[in-house]
Amino acid sequence: MTGRSRLSLIAVCWSLIVGLEVSHAEEFAMRGVAWPEADQLFRRDTRWRGSDAANSIDLGEGRVLWTFGDSFVDNNPVASQRQRKTARFIRNSIAIQRGYDPTSAEFLSYWQENREGVPTAFFRSEGEVFLWPGGGVLLDDKLLIYLVRVRNAAEARLGFAVEGWEAVLIHNAQDDPSDWEMEFVSTPQNSMGVMVGSGSSLRQGDWVYSFGSDNSRRHNLFLTRIRVADAMVGDFADLEWFNGSEEAWLKQAQIDARPPLPLVRDGQTEFTVHYEVKLDSFLLTQFQSFPRSPIIVREAQQLTGPWSNGQTVFVPEEATPSREDVMLYASKAHPEQTTEGLAVTYCTNAVRPADLLTSEELYYPRFVRFTFETQAESSAN
Repeated sequence: MTGRSRLSLIAVCWSLIVGLEVSHAEEFAMRGVAWPEADQLFRRDTRWRGSDAANSIDLGEGRVLWTFGDSFVDNNPVASQRQRKTARFIRNSIAIQRGYDPTSAEFLSYWQENREGVPTAFFRSEGEVFLWPGGGVLLDDKLLIYLVRVRNAAEARLGFAVEGWEAVLIHNAQDDPSDWEMEFVSTPQNSMGVMVGSGSSLRQGDWVYSFGSDNSRRHNLFLTRIRVADAMVGDFADLEWFNGSEEAWLKQAQIDARPPLPLVRDGQTEFTVHYEVKLDSFLLTQFQSFPRSPIIVREAQQLTGPWSNGQTVFVPEEATPSREDVMLYASKAHPEQTTEGLAVTYCTNAVRPADLLTSEELYYPRFVRFTFETQAESSAN
């Protein structure tokens, strides 16, 4: 038996005696450090002049799909003349990373174009409603991506309002995105305002599990699941919701009469959940609050929890009182990236949107590298 196994066994036995929850976060401490060398990944395609969201999906064989929200694209054929001031503002974009090391990988962005050759969103808009990508999951040769339906709303706090959620099924995910066959599938809405899949999606056995946030100020987090066989044909009729502390799954048809309890309270709209091999547990990565705060991590042995309280891992340099012009959000883990520890990104934005046109310092995702230390190593440092 290894030393760590003995620690875990002792901790489990002690929890049975005193009724405490066991967390691997109690055995390991996480530290975050800025990773500017990796930031250059998002500067390699000069047509793409910045965005937010920054979700990643490992497509295998060294290919990573990135999906982004509002994006700046300057398709000027003269590379040296490309800049954000002359860029087109589109509602979403994607990119393919080739190579798992972000400090050296290739990065090629994609979008659609209208008949005049003007860049438009990769995932189509419908009238006044546009789409922001959420989590996604690779299902053999198919790809399922969740999307948030949004419209501009001058009366809203941040100038937009959420209309619901959507999903797109890509039938030939291994082909070049220019040749993708995309099917926008029918999705059941809910009365709680939950954006299903705004966080992460994971395949576990015969199920696809997806995390989403409601649209309240607290951003309560919910967990849904759908059978892999149904997900592969875009059939969400039998979507199920985990009912929080009751540890029960509710059918979609039940939730209007019996809304499920949140899985986690005080979450964020954008976050990730992934299985961390180094800790043998699931990690939930998010900002503590909005618009400027530390990045925190929660831990659980199962997707259904219980989830630990947030542990502060990294405080971005922009999260200072002197940077009231900046908004920070969408902290997400990217376990497919090659590094010692765990690659994490966060998004930066300007309180005054016009500032993004005068400076390209902001609105490119920034990388952080999390390292894992035992409590003894952390104390020694």
